[in-house]
Amino acid sequence: MWITMLLIALLVLALLFTKFEIRHDIIIQAEPSKVWNSIIDFPNYKAWNSQLSYLGGIVQPKSVIHLKLSVANTTPYEFKPVISHWEENRRFAWLATTIMPRLFDGEHFFELSDLGNGSTLLTNREEYRGVISLIMKSLPMMKEAPKGFEKMNIELKNHIEKQP
Repeated sequence: MWITMLLIALLVLALLFTKFEIRHDIIIQAEPSKVWNSIIDFPNYKAWNSQLSYLGGIVQPKSVIHLKLSVANTTPYEFKPVISHWEENRRFAWLATTIMPRLFDGEHFFELSDLGNGSTLLTNREEYRGVISLIMKSLPMMKEAPKGFEKMNIELKNHIEKQP
């Protein structure tokens, strides 16, 4: 009996640290500061982002923002992530949890690398982790997610590069 309990405990512990990632990289012809300013300017997402809507909150480290994700072929949903990383002109991220931490968490990162020639490599990625992450990974919405990351990056690139 205690061996069964130990095996179940080890399985649950292993599932707590199960994760997967979705990412898309793009080069934007602009300095990192310009890309950064667009990424953290949530009230103006409506000018370029067809999938993510800003519904409120204060955009600063450790604060909560209110977002709505509307991706093709999925049901739109609202969530309230905490801003988890804020390294000006380098990295911005938010962390969203489902019901309780480590059940199914998504931490979304925008990472900027200065290419030194007036352009920026933007990595748009999300780390999904938690007990049910393997189940979530197989859902149709997760299979469509890479297309959504690519679309968001292209929309951001077009928005930034058309500005003077």
